[in-house]
Amino acid sequence: MPKTFTVRLPNDLYETARAAARRRELSLNALVQKGLETIAREEQEARLYEAFGVLGEDAAEADVEFALDAQREVVTREGGSSRPRRRSRAR
Repeated sequence: MPKTFTVRLPNDLYETARAAARRRELSLNALVQKGLETIAREEQEARLYEAFGVLGEDAAEADVEFALDAQREVVTREGGSSRPRRRSRAR
């Protein structure tokens, strides 16, 4: 069930957000929701990056940014196996 809360904004921020929502053809509620979804996604990516970073002993070895999308797909996949599908090799 969706949750409801009240946000108090300064008038100038409210007007800026309202104008941005209009330009994007969104309700103010949808604009705020999209912004919060973006923040949540960035937080998740940061946690995954930090978790993978502890696996490597040096910066070059710990750089796993390239794997974030694949890892997110595996972690968030609903139903089915949690193991990634193997690609068949063309011979």
